[in-house]
Amino acid sequence: MEFGWLSLLPAMVTIIVALSLKRVSLALFLGVVGGAIVVSGFSLFEAPGYLWVYLRDAFTDPERLSIVLFILLIGALLELIALSGGYIAFADHLGKRLNSGKKSRIATWGISMCLFFDDYANVLISGASMRNINMRNGVSPALLAYIVDVVAIMASIMIISTWAAFEGAVMVDAAEAIGKEGTLTTLFLQSLPYHFYTFLAISLALVVAISGKWFAWRLDNKRYKAPEASLQQQQGKPAFVVAPVLTLIGFALVALFVSGTYILLQNNEPLTLISILGSAPAVEILIFGTVLAILVLLVMMHKHRKTRGRSVAQGMFRGMKGMVDVSLVIFMATALAAASSDLGTGIYISRSFSSFIDPQMIPALIYVMAMLITVSTGFSWSSMAIVMPIAYQMVAAEGMPELIPVVSAAVITGAVAGEHMIPWSEKAVMTAAACKITPLYHIRTQILQSITAFSGGLISFLVIGRGTTAAIAVMAGLAFVLTAHFVFAKKAVMKRS
Repeated sequence: MEFGWLSLLPAMVTIIVALSLKRVSLALFLGVVGGAIVVSGFSLFEAPGYLWVYLRDAFTDPERLSIVLFILLIGALLELIALSGGYIAFADHLGKRLNSGKKSRIATWGISMCLFFDDYANVLISGASMRNINMRNGVSPALLAYIVDVVAIMASIMIISTWAAFEGAVMVDAAEAIGKEGTLTTLFLQSLPYHFYTFLAISLALVVAISGKWFAWRLDNKRYKAPEASLQQQQGKPAFVVAPVLTLIGFALVALFVSGTYILLQNNEPLTLISILGSAPAVEILIFGTVLAILVLLVMMHKHRKTRGRSVAQGMFRGMKGMVDVSLVIFMATALAAASSDLGTGIYISRSFSSFIDPQMIPALIYVMAMLITVSTGFSWSSMAIVMPIAYQMVAAEGMPELIPVVSAAVITGAVAGEHMIPWSEKAVMTAAACKITPLYHIRTQILQSITAFSGGLISFLVIGRGTTAAIAVMAGLAFVLTAHFVFAKKAVMKRS
C-alpha cells in the first residue's frame, strides 16, 4: 500500500513535539502513534492494534533489553565514582604537573579522549576536573567547554561505549527493514571510516589545544576570576576513577577478541578484525564488564572506608534513574523504525528527490538532514532513529547498497554535529554546567568552530559520493578545516576580572 506524503507523519510529529516540549521519549512515542494511525488507514479500531504490536516488539526484544541493562549499569557506575570522591582527587593529582596553558589544553583534550565510554560522563568529568587547572594557566572556561564538548563525541565511534550499542541497534533495525543481514558490531565497524565530521571536529579541537587559537577570540569576552591554588582535597583517590574505568575497558577488549575468535573457530570461519568483533556478543560482554567495574570500585571504597550500605545503594539507584529516559528512547526508537518501515518513508523520499537529486548526493543530503533534525529536537539519538531507516531505504531504492556504511556514518556524524550548534541539547547544558558558564554562551563561542568542522564534513561527503576513497574524502575536508583555522583563528586570551 502506498502512503505518499503521509509516510512522513511519524517523523514530523516526532520533530514538532520534541521541539515544543523538549521530551524526546514522548515525541518518539507520539511519532509511533502517528505511524500506527496512518498504517491502519486512520481507523480508530485498528490503530491501537498496530501501536500495540510496535511497542510490544520493541519492549520485548532481547537485544534491546540487554542494551538498556548496560546503560543502567553505566549510570550506577558513574554515580558511584562521584560518591567516592574520585573525580576531585583525580583533578588535584593532575594539577601538580600542568603548569602552562598549552599543557593544560592538551591534557584536557587527552583526558577527554580517554573517557570515550560515555559522552555525558566525559563532559562532566573532564570539564569539572580540568576547569580550575585551565583557569590557573589562563585558559578560559569557554575554550575548555569547546574542547570537552567536541572530544566527547568520541563515544559515537568507540565500540566500548554507551553510544555504540544504540547506534548498532538503530542500524540493525534499518538493515532488517530492507532485507539486509548484519550484526550490531559488523554494521557499526563498517561505518567507522566515514565518520568525517567526528574526525574533523576532534582534529580541529586538537589543533586549537596546541596553538591556543580559535575563531571565538573576540566572542569570548566574558571576564573570569582565576581561582587560587588550593590544598589537595582528601575526599577520594585518583584510583577510584582509573581502576573501574580500566577494568571495564580491559575486560571488554579481551573478552570481545577471545569470544569472537572462539566462535569463528568453532564455525570454521576466517579470522578478521571485523569478523572477530562482529561475532562476539558485544552487549553481554559490556554488561559483565560494567558489573566487574562496579565490584572493583566497591571493594576499593570499602577498603578505604568510603562505603555505607544505604548511601551506596542510593547512589546506584540515582545513577540508574538518570538513564531511564535514555532507555525509553531506545525502545521508542525501535518502535518508530518499525512504523517507518511499514510506511515506506525512505522509499517515498527517495522517489520524491530522485528526479532532481543526483544519487551521488545522497550521503551529503542525509548528513545535512540528520544535523537539521538534531537542531530541531536537541537530541542526536532521536535524529538517528528518524533518519537511519530513511537513509537505508533511499540507497536500497537507488540500487546502491554499497553506500550503506557511508550513509550510516552520515546519519550518526550529522546528528552529533547538530548538538554542537544548539544551547538546548543535553550535552551542551551538561558541558556548560561543568565549566560554569551558561549554555547560550558556550554555543555562542563554539558555533564558528562547529560550523567549520561541519562544512569540512559536507565537503568529505560530497567527495565520497563521487566514488573516491574515505582517505581522499577526509583529506579534502581536513584541508578546508586547517586552512580556515590558520587563516582566521586568533590567539585566545582569558580576560581576568
